[in-house]
Amino acid sequence: MPSAFERLQALLGEPEEAWGWPRREVWEASERHLGVTLPADYKAFMDMYGPGTLGGYLHLDRPTGLMTPAELEDFWSLEAWRDARRGWEDLYPFPFHPDPGGLICWGHDEHSSEYYFLAGDPDPGNWEIVVGSECAEWYRTSGTFTDFLMRCFDGLDRAPFMDRAWPRGDARYEPFDM
Repeated sequence: MPSAFERLQALLGEPEEAWGWPRREVWEASERHLGVTLPADYKAFMDMYGPGTLGGYLHLDRPTGLMTPAELEDFWSLEAWRDARRGWEDLYPFPFHPDPGGLICWGHDEHSSEYYFLAGDPDPGNWEIVVGSECAEWYRTSGTFTDFLMRCFDGLDRAPFMDRAWPRGDARYEPFDM
């Protein structure tokens, strides 16, 4: 039986501009900065497809090259997000990285929802996916990054505030212009 990653590859096809090789040094620098290892399937997907948008709805980003410590902090930091919500903490039931077990952002959608890993397990393969809407609604589900994406395509797992029209069966991955 094919893995979720293999099913996504079959569904999405080869990327238009295949990145095609692992960027170990970029991931190692990011993981040193974060103090955690990121999920392997997320890194493999992003190494294959690069930063872009899935079906014009879900935007996925990742460092594209080696970054200075300040650039890494800017890329991975949730401080601005936290600062904007000070005083409203009771609406946010999860800690944010770098707090232990905190949320690490991996994407956002056209409706301003944010997509996170909940880094609450020592094994990143066991991290849950959390989706937060701009209205502080939260959705939490188990499974890997690629499991979640395939369950969205299969119509089996999605936050109630996600666009019901996404993803269409013909959804493609469109790389961001670099």
